[in-house]
Amino acid sequence: MITANELRKDYKEFTIAKDGNAVCNVVVSKNASEKVLIAADDFVNLLKRMCGDAPKIFTDENELPENPVLIGPSRYTEKEGFAAPTGYPENEVCYLKNCDNRCIILMGNDDGDFTGTEFAVTMFFERLGCGWFGPQEIWQVIPENKDISIGYLDIEHRPQFIARYNNVLRFYPEIGKRWYLGGVKRVAGHTFQSLFHYDKYFESHPEWYCMINGKRDPMSVEWWQFCYSNEELPKRFAEAICKIFDEDPFLTQYSIALNDGWYEGWCECDECRKMGTPSEIAVEFSNRIAREVAKKYPNHILTFLAYFPTYFPPTKPMKVEPNVEVMFCKECDMFMPVDKGPDNGYHLRYSFKQSQNTYPEPWLKNFKKWISRVDFKHISIWDWYCIAAAQPEWKDIPWVQGDVITRNHRFWHEHNVEYIYNDQGPLPAFYEDGDSFALRWPLWYVNARGMWEKELTGSQILMDACKKLYGAAADILFSYYLALADIAAHNEGKTIAWHPPKPHIVYTDTDVVRIDRILKGIEMVKDELSPVELERVKIQLKLWETAKTAIQNSAKGMYDEKE
Repeated sequence: MITANELRKDYKEFTIAKDGNAVCNVVVSKNASEKVLIAADDFVNLLKRMCGDAPKIFTDENELPENPVLIGPSRYTEKEGFAAPTGYPENEVCYLKNCDNRCIILMGNDDGDFTGTEFAVTMFFERLGCGWFGPQEIWQVIPENKDISIGYLDIEHRPQFIARYNNVLRFYPEIGKRWYLGGVKRVAGHTFQSLFHYDKYFESHPEWYCMINGKRDPMSVEWWQFCYSNEELPKRFAEAICKIFDEDPFLTQYSIALNDGWYEGWCECDECRKMGTPSEIAVEFSNRIAREVAKKYPNHILTFLAYFPTYFPPTKPMKVEPNVEVMFCKECDMFMPVDKGPDNGYHLRYSFKQSQNTYPEPWLKNFKKWISRVDFKHISIWDWYCIAAAQPEWKDIPWVQGDVITRNHRFWHEHNVEYIYNDQGPLPAFYEDGDSFALRWPLWYVNARGMWEKELTGSQILMDACKKLYGAAADILFSYYLALADIAAHNEGKTIAWHPPKPHIVYTDTDVVRIDRILKGIEMVKDELSPVELERVKIQLKLWETAKTAIQNSAKGMYDEKE
């Protein structure tokens, strides 16, 4: 991404390659870390792919070679006033600097789980026209260029959120790293049952588990919880969590989310009933664990979920321990910005047995009530973009959100959110595999890059990508993606993660005609495209034709639920 301070035209160019020869030289410390060496090798390999020649790698034991590119900290970066950035889990940062053409510096904080120097190399090559938009080679842009230079460069780049995750990092880690996913190592999701599984502990400790109809019998219900009033249980959880921290020095946070489920399976013993609503129980139980963990790890964070029965805020003011984080699960219309209005979000549509909390309200109102009633220091967000959500009618349908995603990110940032966990594709269980990467890369890419970028909108991120991918067809494909986003945002049915409307409700006949009209423009520019650009465009056209068939099948009732 090009920033404003890179637009100076009066700055002398630093030559990287000339006439197909790498004229720069890579310099690393003689004591370079493995992360720095990986970054240096990446620089060498990418430059070789671009110009056809690989630069040499020197250590700082040697005299400074001509046209040096200093990767990672070394005695030469110190001479330029750049000491190694440190600090974990704080201070994730990347530096890209042209030092008056004496050298180029590419480095970042590599402490803990950070990979700042690797990120700096990726940022550098993005500015030379490279881009990574999918795991297949066809979606990776490494332009051939015999002459490569770069002018003014003075960047200190920090992420918008300290931790950034979606399933691209899980299933395609190399692409996830190119998208700056990662950051502080985190654990999200339901962990209680895995820590003290029924099969292993119930026989020896039945008192830990929920009482249902007067019996300690959690398996009598589909979803069950622990007996959260039990005085021993928080200590046992704390011991187990501290052991996990002992084994992983980079892990400074752990999820203490209650078991998954709705309102069934909550303990009915007298003491649990006294604890109040599910959210009040979650806060109190989390506090008990946190106080125990803080004795050994006072700065580590424990996270509970505001989700399903804990979706609703406590009915009374409460305070959480300073080492407790609330992770809000964003259950609302996913194509509407969360800050669009107080009615954004849906009134929980599930057939909850609402015996303990009976005031379903839109997500934004609920979120603000949490903020007003509960005193907490740390906030994170669990968000969904898995549109397919195990519903086969959406398997072949493209989805784009663009500016909605980055607008949401700004909202989170303004509310001091530190971490975003995006439960989104590519995920085989949700039909988010195979060709879906090419089908829905704009969704995942904007989501990932938006978590790092502070200033750019979804449209800006997409436009930059389209220019790299589609050449002369960039404007047409960009218009296509914008139209998809606009259509989805204005559909009549509420579009939520688990229960989207049928495809033909979102994509009407008029919408399909609109998209077809945009894509017809490809005929006017196809002769200007390189073979690889043309192939990418053809893939997108084919995917749209498949999507139209799915939309038609939806209109015919092929996906209607059977009685």
